[in-house]
This record gives sequence, C-alpha cells and structure tokens, in this order.
Amino acid sequence: MHGLVAIVIALTLALAASVVETSAAEECMIGDSALCLANPNCHWDGEKRGCYPGSAQHQDACAVHGDQTICDGDTTLGCKWSAEAKVCETKKN
Repeated sequence: MHGLVAIVIALTLALAASVVETSAAEECMIGDSALCLANPNCHWDGEKRGCYPGSAQHQDACAVHGDQTICDGDTTLGCKWSAEAKVCETKKN
C-alpha cells in the first residue's frame, strides 16, 4: 500500500513538471516576430523562422563576412580576419 502511494505521488510530480515546461513553450508559440521580441521570455530565430523560449545566443556581427577582403574592409563594425580559424570576427581591444 505504501508503495502505491509513493508511485501516485511520483506520477503527480512528474505530470506537474511537464505542465510547467509545456506552458513555457506555449508562451512562445507566436508567429509574429515583433510580438515574439516583445515577450522577455522568448527570442526570434531568423534562421529557423520561429519564436523560441529563452534568450537568444550571442552571434558575432562580423561572422557574416565570409571573405577576407570584405572582412578587412569593414571599418564600421571593427572586424578582422582570423587566419587560424578562417573566419571574420570582431577586433578585441
């Protein structure tokens, strides 16, 4: 009998945890990027084209430059070409 009570309590806790996780995901089920960005618990992912829970990962603004000449010529963002990694990255002060 005690084992049955423990199983019922464990199942109740598991169900409650899944409901909380689902509600957080449902909060970010927004199809509009502006509404998604207005919610502090969500972020818009332009590559996946959707609204997702949590904060967005930081991406280096210079990473979009795929060529060394373009990277070295970018004076606005302060980019430099990394020969080791073969990517464009922001200059470190």
